[in-house]
Amino acid sequence: MSEGEKMKIDVHGHIGSVNLHPNWTANAKQVSEMTQKAGVDHCFVSSAMSIMYDTCQGNDEVLEAVREFDNLWGYMVVNPFFPESFRYLDFIGKERKIVGCKIHPDYHGYDLSSPMGKDLVRRVVDHTSLILFHTSCMAGTGFSRIGTLGELASKYSQATFISAHLAGLYQNPLYPYYINYSGLEEAAQMNLPNLLIDTSSFWIYAYPGVMKRIVELVGPDKLVFGTDIPIQSDMQIRFKIIAIDSLELPQSDKEKIYSKNIRKSLQILKEFK
Repeated sequence: MSEGEKMKIDVHGHIGSVNLHPNWTANAKQVSEMTQKAGVDHCFVSSAMSIMYDTCQGNDEVLEAVREFDNLWGYMVVNPFFPESFRYLDFIGKERKIVGCKIHPDYHGYDLSSPMGKDLVRRVVDHTSLILFHTSCMAGTGFSRIGTLGELASKYSQATFISAHLAGLYQNPLYPYYINYSGLEEAAQMNLPNLLIDTSSFWIYAYPGVMKRIVELVGPDKLVFGTDIPIQSDMQIRFKIIAIDSLELPQSDKEKIYSKNIRKSLQILKEFK
């Protein structure tokens, strides 16, 4: 088995303070160290600052982080309410370690299915072949649904779309987050070759039985490894790795989830060691 086949790539991380939560905060150095400690080779990060506060300042933080830390690679974030953020799309392809764009309708306050949302995706696809979408069906938001994402992925087949958070997390007042199995079923039914699902979620969903059901629904060819670090500490990252490793799957299928599925989507990843 080659080193590339053993590789673990986390497609969904952050630097900064997520929701200003003290336990969901880590600078670039800390994210780099947590990733290494958990046995993950590379982590794709966006900035919490970009998602929640100042989009441009956060993108600048990511550019600085990926230049300093070998195991960090970056997403640029665009926000239609920060028109100046679109200039950061020019870094994709020009800056070697900027791998794509992250789109976050829920936090930025627009519906992905609206004219504004569709125009944003059109502009982004002109610059990158990889887009990570915050996908949600949370009460009061739900601005980025898996069905809409599938429609867009079908239209822009030249790009790879990643649906974060296992095709969206449900939320209710009694038990805040739980798996959106109907969203996963919808993704499976669409069966689009350029629509991937990342495993990022709160730690409870990493239980082996839950992961087993997820793989049964969408298959190992459509899953990519993501953690939402620093929301997931290095301990929780390792817990998720244990859940995947415990699956009764051929090793080759586990390698697809950990790195092969995302590596085949991006030419730059062929140089990963």
